[in-house]
Amino acid sequence: MLHWRVLESTTRVYVFDLDGVLYRGEEVVEEAAEALAALRARPSAPLVFFLTNNSSQPRRVYQEKLTRLGMPCTEDEIVTSASATAAYIVETLHAKPESVVLAVGGPGIADEMSRVGLTVLRSADADPETVRADFVVAGMDRQFNYHTLHVAQQAILRGAAFIATNRDGQYPIENGKVTPGGGAMVAAIAACTDTEPIVIGKPEPLGLQTILHRANARPEQAVMIGDRLDTDILCGNRLGVPTILVLTGVTSESKIADAPPEMKPGKVI
Repeated sequence: MLHWRVLESTTRVYVFDLDGVLYRGEEVVEEAAEALAALRARPSAPLVFFLTNNSSQPRRVYQEKLTRLGMPCTEDEIVTSASATAAYIVETLHAKPESVVLAVGGPGIADEMSRVGLTVLRSADADPETVRADFVVAGMDRQFNYHTLHVAQQAILRGAAFIATNRDGQYPIENGKVTPGGGAMVAAIAACTDTEPIVIGKPEPLGLQTILHRANARPEQAVMIGDRLDTDILCGNRLGVPTILVLTGVTSESKIADAPPEMKPGKVI
């Protein structure tokens, strides 16, 4: 259970992962909605953000889902690995508006690339014999097939930069089950190109750094709440943000004792 009473009242910024923390598929984690409502109801209400490695949907879809499940929020409170990737391509790699992004994934990738003015090429519409792109951005793709793999391979072999929105191998769903995550698609592309991607999602710090900047907060004034040791907890620890691990996602209590120091959570719920 996500017992909100253990969350420190002095914390200014709460950063929640989504899948496995607040919901699993369409199943709300017990007490999650109550936890968020209690935080927002505090006299000096802290800032609440949501940071997900899931790049499959536009931010507005996550906003609508959270609101439908009893956890209302705004789109500006959500950072996805796709939105962080779009920012990275423009701000760090200095991509031009005419730059072409081959999108391997759900509509979330295409949406975020379009928002920052990049030209989006969908893998289903590309010919592996002629495809050319400046970037191949890969994430969760439920329609992933050999054609998609072939197109991505050829674009990278012709010089496109390979960027992974995340490398999560598993995706938690209802009833304690898991399905393949975006990292499975990324691994397939890496295998057939002999190319390791630039990784943007957690445990890389870009998304969490973006939130701290928006909130004008120091790392010690925030807390990262997640269900994965190798993404959520490692990301927070790398930036000096206190961490809380919940056991409602993909991590069991038995794994915590064997975790290396950099993946040890500050608290476990």
